[in-house]
Amino acid sequence: MAALRGAKLHSNVIVEKSISNRADSRLLLRAAYRAVGTVLLSLLFVCGGCHRDPNVRKQKFLAQGNQSFDQAKYAEALIYYGRALQLDPRFAEAHYKLAQTHLKMNSWASAFGELQRTVELQPNNWQAELDLGRLELAGGKKQDAKNAALLVLRNNAKDFDALILLSEADAALGNWQDALSEASDAAALAPERATAYLNFGQIQLRSGKPQDAESSFKKAQALEPKSVVAYLTLGSFYQHEKKWSDAVKEFQAAIQVAPSDSVPRAALAGLYFSQGQVSQAEQVLTNAKNELGSDPVAYRMLGDSYLARGQMDKAVSEFGALSAKYPEDVVVRKTYSQLLILNNRLDDASQLVEGILKKTPLDAEALVLKGQIQLRQHKVDDAVSTLQAALKSSPNNAMGHYQLGLAFADKGNTQRAEGEWREAVRLRPASSEAWIALAAAAAQRSDWRTLEDLSDQIRIHSPNSVEAYLYHATARLNQGDAATAEADLIHLQELAPQSALYYIKMGELRLSQRRQAEAETLFRQALTRAPDSFEAIRGLVQIDLAKNKLDDALKFVHDQIARSPNSPGLFLLQAELQMREKQPSLAEDSVNRALDLDKNNVAALDLLAQLQTASGHSDKAIATYQRAIEFSPRDIRLQMDLGSLYESTGNWQQAQSTYKKVLAIQPENALASNNLAYLMLEHGGSPNVALTLAQTARKGLPNLPNSADTLGWAYYNNGAYSVAAPIFEEAVKKVPNNQTYHLHLALTYGKLNDSARARAEFEKVITLDPNSAVATQAKQALGSLKGT
Repeated sequence: MAALRGAKLHSNVIVEKSISNRADSRLLLRAAYRAVGTVLLSLLFVCGGCHRDPNVRKQKFLAQGNQSFDQAKYAEALIYYGRALQLDPRFAEAHYKLAQTHLKMNSWASAFGELQRTVELQPNNWQAELDLGRLELAGGKKQDAKNAALLVLRNNAKDFDALILLSEADAALGNWQDALSEASDAAALAPERATAYLNFGQIQLRSGKPQDAESSFKKAQALEPKSVVAYLTLGSFYQHEKKWSDAVKEFQAAIQVAPSDSVPRAALAGLYFSQGQVSQAEQVLTNAKNELGSDPVAYRMLGDSYLARGQMDKAVSEFGALSAKYPEDVVVRKTYSQLLILNNRLDDASQLVEGILKKTPLDAEALVLKGQIQLRQHKVDDAVSTLQAALKSSPNNAMGHYQLGLAFADKGNTQRAEGEWREAVRLRPASSEAWIALAAAAAQRSDWRTLEDLSDQIRIHSPNSVEAYLYHATARLNQGDAATAEADLIHLQELAPQSALYYIKMGELRLSQRRQAEAETLFRQALTRAPDSFEAIRGLVQIDLAKNKLDDALKFVHDQIARSPNSPGLFLLQAELQMREKQPSLAEDSVNRALDLDKNNVAALDLLAQLQTASGHSDKAIATYQRAIEFSPRDIRLQMDLGSLYESTGNWQQAQSTYKKVLAIQPENALASNNLAYLMLEHGGSPNVALTLAQTARKGLPNLPNSADTLGWAYYNNGAYSVAAPIFEEAVKKVPNNQTYHLHLALTYGKLNDSARARAEFEKVITLDPNSAVATQAKQALGSLKGT
């Protein structure tokens, strides 16, 4: 800079001389220009050096980050601090400011990591140490929080914030005397600070000294009469002590002190809700919405309260109005979209979600919503792609993993589905819907021990979950512990005393114990609470059937239909009873009535196809199965029934195609593998492929003679006769009157040159049914054997 100042002085001298000597003015001016050019060039070199200096640049980014932080532009601040750290990863000040930004954005895990890095680089940053201790306390690391406070106090025994943290940590550890002493020391150290008395009061309250706590809270309020926190704390204290009117006064005073703050209004509404004063609570939230229209938290509170109380119709209406009034509020639009999805208004939801994605194509939450819509539209492959894109953008999105699990389950890939659900609960342990999905999967495969463990997890994270007790009861009952199952159901009744669920499930338990009189009483009690309960009606029908009172069951269902003529389920139940009474035409009429009420009812279509098959109308049955599969394309049972029907009509090509579809959905399906393997062996398919399928079938159906016969036949067609023989012998032993099993065994003995045993098996085939097609094959083979 000295050279720069000298250059400017030299330039001024030259100009002065040029004025006194006009003859040389041009020459001198050129020299002046050259001198100024030299100065500018020097300035450029100096500034260029500044720009290249990493220390200068990182300080610039830090300053820009601080400016954004002070303006509450936290996303921008993250970028600037990140750039500073790219230049110097050991820049402790930037790490600390980054931690503070994460705290403002409620990103606790990220803040924790940055604070740890800060204290590593800057061990004497006591404020960072305290912030780290507070996060450790909030995360349940009580001793670590206490250690952090003690570390700061060793440096400064009179650090107020450290004393507060120490008292809170000791209180969390149950060290009440130490906590009270430390809180008292903090109050003595800073008697003018309301925070000291608020902390002291909280510890006094938790240690069983409510009167002392009240005095401390009042002291805090007196010190800072304009502090909304002081009023809220005293109001919460009165609410805890059931002094309702005093609590209301304090919350109202807090609103007067901070009329633009939504928190006091939420506290007052919460108090009213707890007292059953719903109209007063909703009025408070309505006022907040109208008076604090620029605060998103305030105008969402009424809608959020509807959601919390399960009033979905009101929630839909409220968030619909908010979405129209605040079209730029993405949170409102996402919440409204989710509600529309739950109400199956998929077109409206899709329009909202696409609007969000048009502006932010990689918005993970919006992509998850889109995936949900696609799932409900039965576009499973599209849903998988969309949800995977969401998780690529945001791999820690627990809801995305849960929905992707549903998509894989819909595709029949239960292993990947459960993997996604387990990832969801790892990321968000309180994700009750994912725990419930895992429990349902365990129940479906009759894994009662796992079901019990999962129901325990549901109960931990959602103590009032009805599903937790239902699944636990199911698990214990299937493990022979009826007493615990009954205790679970009694607890379920305590959770939902007005619900019919307890009476239904307890009725089913009594029915399984053959205590029919008690079961009947319970089912009838269920009907008094839920007159349309199909489960209770079905339970009473089962009791009539157990008593061989088919006519009574039919009359009962007929009466229920008269009372509820628009119930497809009742018509299906009537059809099942009519089938038992050997009245197929009446049963078909009942099924068709159910389909009139619900044309997409897959259960009704399935039953209709069964009736059509039984009456010999195979073409109609095939068409009905195909219609059912259109509505439920991944229903394995429907596909298997259709494949079997194709087989029975001799259409082995369509049967093969149908079984292949089953295996595309569920590659390890043993029955489809078995049937497809046999068809391939009978109709010129690859013996090697058939053997692989037969092995899969035998693994899944180890005790089924039919799978043994298929596997033996596959070995036979691959020339492995000595392997096939014992497998056929096992099948014959289990089903001694099956002609096909005996024929296959006879043919195998023939290939092994055991003519005597082969002849005995052929003769057995003929003896069982001399006029069958299998007997004809046996006679021909026996003739060849004699000729040999």
